[in-house]
Amino acid sequence: MFRFSVKSIVISAIFFAASAFAQESGSIRGIVVDQSTGEGLIGANVIIEGTTIGAATDIEGKYTIPNAPTGTHTLKASMIGYNAVVVEGVKVNPGATVVANFELLEEAIRTEEVVVTAKALEDTDAALLKHRKKSVSISDAISAEEFSRAGASNAADAMKKVTGASVVGGKYVYVRGLGDRYNNTQLNGSELPSADPDKKAVNMDLFPSNLLDNIVTVKSFTPDKPGNFSGGLVDISTKAYPENFTFNVSMSGSHNSNVSFNDDFLTYNTTGATDWLGYDDGTRDLPTIFDDPDLEIPTPQESRVDHVAADKLDAMSNAWEADWDPVKEQAPMNMSYSLSVGDQIDLGGSPFGYVVSGSYKRSFSHYDDGVNARYNWAETALNPRMDVNDAKSSSETLLGGMANLSYRPHPMHDVSFNVMLTQSGESTARYQ
Repeated sequence: MFRFSVKSIVISAIFFAASAFAQESGSIRGIVVDQSTGEGLIGANVIIEGTTIGAATDIEGKYTIPNAPTGTHTLKASMIGYNAVVVEGVKVNPGATVVANFELLEEAIRTEEVVVTAKALEDTDAALLKHRKKSVSISDAISAEEFSRAGASNAADAMKKVTGASVVGGKYVYVRGLGDRYNNTQLNGSELPSADPDKKAVNMDLFPSNLLDNIVTVKSFTPDKPGNFSGGLVDISTKAYPENFTFNVSMSGSHNSNVSFNDDFLTYNTTGATDWLGYDDGTRDLPTIFDDPDLEIPTPQESRVDHVAADKLDAMSNAWEADWDPVKEQAPMNMSYSLSVGDQIDLGGSPFGYVVSGSYKRSFSHYDDGVNARYNWAETALNPRMDVNDAKSSSETLLGGMANLSYRPHPMHDVSFNVMLTQSGESTARYQ
């Protein structure tokens, strides 16, 4: 007695169908090699002409066409850079495997001349690392790629990622812990002046990071660099020909609980209308009595014993008609604004690149719990000479602008024009 299940019937049907199909088809296999070297060609195509049946060679140059129709066929092997080879009379028997090998000969493909013009990338980590490996000086560098990863909005923020460099006050860069007098700053290879008469350092927060290619910090001397630094030389490179149109506007503010919205912030009545721009409009000009280059100002000690000198000193003092007495007002928050734009356009068949940026920053500082004291040493004890309470308020304005224009009239020539504006102003009121 025989029993059959549905499952066994289905399996048997599939088996007999596959056997029947195998009896009506065969397979073709072989290898495709380079005729001159004998090495297998990877990715060569072998097809049965007149059909869409074929296969590609593997890593050893071998191929297999399973389930090839029975009969006599023509095979064609082809690959880019090689002459195609056709083999006729390949007979495929049912259920059998036939071998067909191919030898392809390289083919010289002639086209019109293609000229590729490119410029070495200077805004990637790989490019800067290669440059440092070949450099004869000790240097460190940070690229535009790193600017983006670090979220740096300006050059000062980016310099925080440089080994051996520190940023003081959010804008001044010190290399190896040495102050501003031991460092130097360049823009595209040209030395930058400082906007602060008391410092040699350059305000690094003037340069928006989206318009920079890289920042290179050189820490040793080479003949092509100026010799007026011992800490480090910071060279800022801007984008000459931006790849895409760039437009960036940013605005930020910060609150300092010690000064922001403090009603005890000190200032004075003699302020100019352009103080917010860091410029004086003439309000603080010296009185005309001081225009004389031969003017001699009596000392307080001399005026005590000479009434002529005392009258002269009194006249000079009264020449100041402005009111310099400190007054109190409310201080606003610290604020910062920046705008930058850059692009590359076609001008007379040649590329013209422009990079323009502007920034404005105003910050405030204040303290009213200071103490200023001086003492004289008298044999065995200190005698107080002066002991006063001290309150001081300052407002600082930083205004900056930069424009970099580049034009390439010939593939071998570049014409660039760089202009930079920096203006720094500080107003201080103090009461002791």
